[in-house]
Amino acid sequence: MPVARPEPQEVRVIAHVDLDCFYVQVEQRKRPELRGKPAAVVQYNSWKGGGLIAVGYEARKFGVKRSMRGDEAKKVCPDIQLIQVPVARGKADLNLYRDAGSEVVSVLSSKGKCERASIDEVYLDITDAVKRLLLERPLQSMDKIPDEALNAHILGISEDAEDRKEIVKSWLCRNDADHKDHMLACGAIIVAELRMAVLSETQFTCSAGIAHNKMLAKLASGMHKPAQQTIVPASCVPELLASLPVKKMKQLGGKLGSSLENDLGIKTVGDLLQFSESRLQERYGVNTGTWLWNIARGISGDEVKGRLLPKSQGCGKTFPGPRALRTIASVEHWLGELSAELNDRIQADLEQNKRIAHHLTLHVRAYQVDEWSELHLRLDVICLVIFHDEFWLFD
Repeated sequence: MPVARPEPQEVRVIAHVDLDCFYVQVEQRKRPELRGKPAAVVQYNSWKGGGLIAVGYEARKFGVKRSMRGDEAKKVCPDIQLIQVPVARGKADLNLYRDAGSEVVSVLSSKGKCERASIDEVYLDITDAVKRLLLERPLQSMDKIPDEALNAHILGISEDAEDRKEIVKSWLCRNDADHKDHMLACGAIIVAELRMAVLSETQFTCSAGIAHNKMLAKLASGMHKPAQQTIVPASCVPELLASLPVKKMKQLGGKLGSSLENDLGIKTVGDLLQFSESRLQERYGVNTGTWLWNIARGISGDEVKGRLLPKSQGCGKTFPGPRALRTIASVEHWLGELSAELNDRIQADLEQNKRIAHHLTLHVRAYQVDEWSELHLRLDVICLVIFHDEFWLFD
């Protein structure tokens, strides 16, 4: 369950950077002839054309969705280019995308504390960079602001205005802004410059959300895509959350969100404002109750962890229906394959980052979708890594 953390007293500027259709972009960089064409990356499993892992924006215009399989996507968009994800040891090999993501992280980390949240998502705490910019180049005295910053979306500013760039510039450079908005304005310029640097150095576009905490920054990064950024002024947070469906909030997509909807009649995050902190604590426990009370007000104390490398290395494979493992020999075979892949990745990590894995876990899960369906089996070999100074040590 979520845990409430106190919000720092210091004003922070946090960005959430989300790479646009990343797997497709990686494949397009490898094969430039795919640029501008409808494309999708599909699973190695060829059943019905393979499940779609990522769908490019050109294909989305034709109605192609990630929930489709390759054959269905071709019916909707006959010219779509389906690129199979790389395969190694009978399963998807994501190293190509992991390595490409590392390129982006190396660019973004130049301006602040950087937390790699996934292959294609990064959190940045650029508070210190913002303070330096305010001292060196006050926004009101800037001769030129990057076009990428002027193209930003700012909650509370109309999207339909003909002179939107001038309006955005006025908002960024206004003399009467409070300290929080000044900080966000500087953050918008820094993030715009970082996004342009990512494009220049890696050929990847990304979208970003800029706010005073991680929760709001993540919500904002997906509002305008691709290759755009969105700013969340503190004054616009109540309006944003008032209409945000509960299930759209991180950590409320599962049982907790369903309980809020079914037990309390909550439809939007803003609806939580009608409940006192004590009432929420009584229903969901002290920590989760306080966390719910906080998010309804846009409060989040989660810090950017400053993690450039993943905490864990893991691999897994699901064996649905007819492919279910039915013998000891088949289980041993796949344990060997997964372990071999994991070993290769750990060895590469050791050479690159000078760290050794600390803890090994094995997850095995057998389940049925319903009482009539066949058994599904999932094997996960996961290596959890725990920093110990600059190196990793075995117990």
